[in-house]
Amino acid sequence: MEAHLAPHLASQQSQLNARLQTVQSHNTQLFDEIQAQRAEIEALLGAVERTLSDMDGASALLDEVVDDLGQETRTAELEMPGT
Repeated sequence: MEAHLAPHLASQQSQLNARLQTVQSHNTQLFDEIQAQRAEIEALLGAVERTLSDMDGASALLDEVVDDLGQETRTAELEMPGT
């Protein structure tokens, strides 16, 4: 019986090995793509963090003058004719 099934089993084994190699190759490509995407995400996250830091700095600078600007605006509005 084993001799009768041997050619069929060998063929099936060969097909399975080919499928396995195809899947492994595809997985390697997917892994490389995921690694590239992770690197891109890290770069984008770094850019967002730098932007937020810049915004915090600008906000801190504005905090120093916002009261004065508000007062100047109110004074200018009072001095404008027709208001």
